[in-house]
Amino acid sequence: MLRLQLPDSRQITVRYADNTACGYKNIGHELANDVKLPLEGMTMSKMLDYFQKYDYFQKYPQKLNVSIPRDPSFVFFQENHGAPATGSMSVTLVAKRSIATDKSLMPPGALALIRADFPFIETNSKIERRIVSPYVLNQDKGGGIKGAGRVDYFLGTVKQVGDRADVTVSNGQLYYLLLKP
Repeated sequence: MLRLQLPDSRQITVRYADNTACGYKNIGHELANDVKLPLEGMTMSKMLDYFQKYDYFQKYPQKLNVSIPRDPSFVFFQENHGAPATGSMSVTLVAKRSIATDKSLMPPGALALIRADFPFIETNSKIERRIVSPYVLNQDKGGGIKGAGRVDYFLGTVKQVGDRADVTVSNGQLYYLLLKP
């Protein structure tokens, strides 16, 4: 679930609806190729700061037309009127317990153990990384997750979680617990 603030200051909540299924092209990589931002440490927050710094949204919207169309993949959302986030099984997602994987490789609802390095925001607002090993369920949609070795880990929906999710990129292990026929 995403909370959006509209230009008239109203807030609405939306949820994932679908995607174009076109090949994803990383806009952060494109900004780095154009020597606008360094690739190392690239995050969504840094990209948004870059566009806001130069006031692209107001003064130069046409410049966004150079960067944004490079990625032919689009995600569509629909208003959900504050309902909790749901995944591929139409059940409410649970923060730090729901994941998304390529559904052509692993079945929805499968139980797994994930072991990875995750960021935690401390009381002084600094980020500390720790290894965690929670049991998780493969119940999120993750339309952009293609191939083995890729996982989206649902952290939750509050603002602090968004900041944390922005830097949650790491290698780890994923072990599925499946019944042997």
